[in-house]
Amino acid sequence: MSRALQRIKPLERNETLAGRAHDELRTAIMAGRFRPGEKLTIRAVAAALEISLTPAREALFNLVAEGALESGPNGSVHVPTLDEARITEITRIRLALEGLAAREAALLMDDAAIEDARRLNDLIIKADRKQDYAAVIRHNWQFHFRIYECARMPVLVRMMEGCWLKTGAYLNLIYPEFGRLEDGMRNHAAIVRAIERRDPVALETAIRRDIEFAARILAKAIRAEPELQ
Repeated sequence: MSRALQRIKPLERNETLAGRAHDELRTAIMAGRFRPGEKLTIRAVAAALEISLTPAREALFNLVAEGALESGPNGSVHVPTLDEARITEITRIRLALEGLAAREAALLMDDAAIEDARRLNDLIIKADRKQDYAAVIRHNWQFHFRIYECARMPVLVRMMEGCWLKTGAYLNLIYPEFGRLEDGMRNHAAIVRAIERRDPVALETAIRRDIEFAARILAKAIRAEPELQ
């Protein structure tokens, strides 16, 4: 069983098992808990979540249908691999979708949401100081989507999640070699200032700058590990 699966919490019995397994794995992929090309077996997923093979199989193949995972020979399932062209395409889509979400969210975030964003950004900074890069990746995902959910556009959020699902595993390539985050921290500081002012233009600009920064270092990391393309 992979280390990422070992860290997934077993599911409660009263939950819809296939649906919860799907959501748990989906979140883990977006939060960068798997590596590009990593194989996920039905048996390993079932064991990690302490469920039977049937809901584990359903969860995996639903994620394949969404494009979050890919199927291979003999029904195997693995985390997708990407090349620079796909990263460029996904980046352009993210700029459009997340820019829209930022503009909408800026005027709708209440004080509690702004405080949540500040807190999550502080957690990113603390995790980076400790060189806890798994926590950096997880809190970064939480930070962005805490903002985006304030746009009150659930279809848009789902579309953005689709992009993050395709790139989440590649965040593991950035750290620690490419993990100096001074520019990223400045981008996040600008994001926080924009949401505090509830400024749609400033927030979109800061979000777009952060996406472009991440795309550049991600492309650099992929070039350094061509076997993961």
